[in-house]
Amino acid sequence: MMRIQPEMNGRRQQMSRTQTGPFKNELLEAKAALITAVLSGKSCYVQGENAPLRYRLLTDTALRLTDLGQTAAYFDLIDLDYQYDFARWMHNSLRLLAIQLNVPLPEGDWWTTHSTDDPAAAFVQFLEEKVLPQVKTPILLSFDEADQLLRAPLAADFWQLLRKIESARLQQPLFKNLVVVLWGTVSWEKLADDGRFPIAVLKPIIL
Repeated sequence: MMRIQPEMNGRRQQMSRTQTGPFKNELLEAKAALITAVLSGKSCYVQGENAPLRYRLLTDTALRLTDLGQTAAYFDLIDLDYQYDFARWMHNSLRLLAIQLNVPLPEGDWWTTHSTDDPAAAFVQFLEEKVLPQVKTPILLSFDEADQLLRAPLAADFWQLLRKIESARLQQPLFKNLVVVLWGTVSWEKLADDGRFPIAVLKPIIL
C-alpha cells in the first residue's frame, strides 16, 4: 500500500508547485480532474505508466481531499495475486478499512455469519452497517495496482465486489457518500473487458 507523508508540525504537507518536478503540469491537471470527480461522487480509474507521477498524484490528492472533509481508505491489490481465498482477503481488507476509517471491527459472530457464502456481499454489508452510518464524511475507497486484475486468482471475486458496491450506490441513498478509485497502467477498456465491470461506471483519467 502506498504510504502518505506523515503530519509535520500538526499538519500534513502538500507539495508546492515548484516541487512537482518535470510532470508539474500533468500533476496539477490530473489532480484537479480527480478531486472534482471524487467530490461530485463519480468513481474513477486513473491510468498512467509513470509510477512517480501516479504516486505523487495519489498522495497529493489524498492530502487535498482530507482538507476538503473527505475520508479515505487505501488498498494494494497485489495481495490478490498470492491469495486464493477471497473470504480471507475480505477479512484482511475489512480490518484495514476499519483501522483507516477509525471504526470498530465487528464482533466474532458477525464474521461467522457474514463471511462464508458471499464474501463480496459481506464487504458491502459491513460498509452499510458498520461504516457509512458512523463516518459522517464522504468516503473514498482507493485500490492501487489494478493491473493485478488481469491475472490474479481472485480477480473475478474483486470484480463482483465492485459490481455489488455500484449496485448499492444506485439503490441505497446511504452509499451516495462512497466513491471508488482504481489505479493502474493498462487501459480501462482492457482491464474491464468482456463485461467484467461496466466501462461507463468509472471516469477515466489518463496521465
